[in-house]
Amino acid sequence: MPDFLRKAFRTSYYLLHGRSGKNIKINNEDYTVSAYVARGITPTIDEVPLKLLLNLSENAATLFDIGGNIGVIATILAKKMKPGSVIYSFEPAPLSYKYLADTARVQKGNAKIIPVNLAISNNSDKLHFTNDGNSCTNHIADANETNTVSVDCITIDAWCAKNNVLPEVMKIDIEGAEFWALEGMKATLKNNNIKVLLEIHQGYLTGHKITGAMFGKVIEEIGYRVFSSTGMELAGDQILKYSCVILSKEVLPAEIYKI
Repeated sequence: MPDFLRKAFRTSYYLLHGRSGKNIKINNEDYTVSAYVARGITPTIDEVPLKLLLNLSENAATLFDIGGNIGVIATILAKKMKPGSVIYSFEPAPLSYKYLADTARVQKGNAKIIPVNLAISNNSDKLHFTNDGNSCTNHIADANETNTVSVDCITIDAWCAKNNVLPEVMKIDIEGAEFWALEGMKATLKNNNIKVLLEIHQGYLTGHKITGAMFGKVIEEIGYRVFSSTGMELAGDQILKYSCVILSKEVLPAEIYKI
C-alpha cells in the first residue's frame, strides 16, 4: 500500500474509532480497547499468569496491576471481576501509559480501571526507564543506556498510605524490577493479607546481582509463603528458579490452580 494511502487509512480509522474505542475479540470474547492499539493486540492470550490472576481476582474488590503496559490484562480482568470493583494500573512508560489511559477510558468491564503514571520501586524518587514506543518490555534502565526517559517512581507503602487504598490482589509484572518493588511494599504486605501474583524475570535480576537468598529474606520479613503455579509450596530463596509464583500468607484453595 502506498504511504499516502496508509496515512489516509490510519487517519480515517482513528476518526471512526478513536472516541469510543475499538471492539475486538480476545480469547473469543468481546472487549473494547483503545483504537490506537487494537490492531496490534493478539487475539489469543493463553498465559498461565493470566489464568491464575483471573482465579485470584474473582471476588476481589480492589486489584493492583503493577506493570499495566497498554491495559490489555487490566481490560480482561475488569470484565471478569465483580461489578463495582476497581483496578489501579501502574505504568511509567509515557507512550504505554497514554494507551493504557485511553483503554481505561473506553473499556466496558465490571471493574473501573484507574491508570497511574508511576513506576513501583523501593524508593519515591526518579529512575531511568527504557523508552521504546513499540515495546511491551520497557524496563528500568541503567543510567548509561541509550533511549531512556526519566520517570517518577514510588513505593507501594507510600502510595497506599497517601491514597488510603489497599488491594486484595496484586499482579507484579515489571520486567526484572520485581525485587525492588517487593522491598518497597514490605509494610503493606506484612500488615495485610494480600495475594500477590509475581512474575519473575531471571535474566535481568541475576544480571543485577539479585539472588534467591535476597528474595528469601524479604519473604521471611513479610511473613508470606511462596507457591508455584501448580500450588506446590516453595522456599523463598527458590523464587529465581520459577517464572511465576504466588505469594500468600496461607495455603490457597485448590481451585485457584485449576487453569
